[in-house]
Amino acid sequence: MQATESNERRLTLSKGRFALGGLALVVILFASQWYAYDMTRSAASPFVYYLGWSLFLWALAPLVLWFARRYPIQTSNWQRSIALHVGVSVALSTVQVLVEAVFGWLRAHHESSFQAGLSHYFVQHVQLYILTYWALVAAAQFYRLYDESRHRQLRAARLETQLSAARLESLRNQLRPHFLFNTLHAAVGLVHEDPDGTEDILLRLSELLRASLVDFHTNEVPLRREMEFVDYYVGIQKRRFGERLRVEYGIDADALDLAVPSLILQPLVENAIRHGIGSHKESDLIGVTASQDDGYLRLEVRNRSSTLMATPEQLLQRGVGLANTNARLRELYGERQSMRLLNIEPRGVCVSVAFPARNCRASQ
Repeated sequence: MQATESNERRLTLSKGRFALGGLALVVILFASQWYAYDMTRSAASPFVYYLGWSLFLWALAPLVLWFARRYPIQTSNWQRSIALHVGVSVALSTVQVLVEAVFGWLRAHHESSFQAGLSHYFVQHVQLYILTYWALVAAAQFYRLYDESRHRQLRAARLETQLSAARLESLRNQLRPHFLFNTLHAAVGLVHEDPDGTEDILLRLSELLRASLVDFHTNEVPLRREMEFVDYYVGIQKRRFGERLRVEYGIDADALDLAVPSLILQPLVENAIRHGIGSHKESDLIGVTASQDDGYLRLEVRNRSSTLMATPEQLLQRGVGLANTNARLRELYGERQSMRLLNIEPRGVCVSVAFPARNCRASQ
């Protein structure tokens, strides 16, 4: 909070300095132009006179800008606002002409009547004051519209971020009961045949749930952390299938600290087991690999005992595991991600996902 307030103060000061610098530049340029014009007619006064007159002309600019921001011209009140600004511009310009006529008359040492001086300044300068006023109103109006547009974009981006976070949270919450149900179902199946195995499954399940709660509000975790989660899950499945299930890992060491979506691998490993060894009597080999390739992190999970029974597009829309993983990748990385399913010769299925490789600390 303090850092935000400090940034806002610095931004306000920067804007103030920029505005003062811009006003000073306008004063000098305006004075120089008028001085050069009188020089061409051999009727120039000292430059300081033009500088003072230009400063007098633009000195009320901050007040006019504030007034224009305070009473903007909007669709709902444009007639009333325009009438108000017309009246103020005429009144303010009249006051400026009167002040300028007084100083001009005193400067001329009463060589002509005050009425003549007033007439001269009114004819020569009143239209300039009015045009200046409306130029400032137009500038304030433009800035207000720009500022409102920028704030709308920021609000839209903030809402989109919140919506995306809500969708990701919903997708993660879908995974947890699905995974818990399947693991408890595996434990129930071993209650009578292998009580020790059931106890081990439940202990591993408690470790899994503890790890899951630690990362409950985290979209991305280091791959090293995700592999610990996978190890817990594989231990449960090995208790269930015994020596029939083998798991091999091929994880590049330089990929372990890269960011991955939390719970990205577990549903893919679960899917490979369920459609492989879970549906057939023979043994199976599950392979899990991770590698970097041209700025992307590629994760693959494969089995050796199943075959795709539908098109990859259809399979990515079915069930919780694959559909959920596909949806989360789209939410997190947009078009900079891919998820593919393909058959392996002579038999087996591989699920491959890829997304930008980045250090986990930089992504948080």
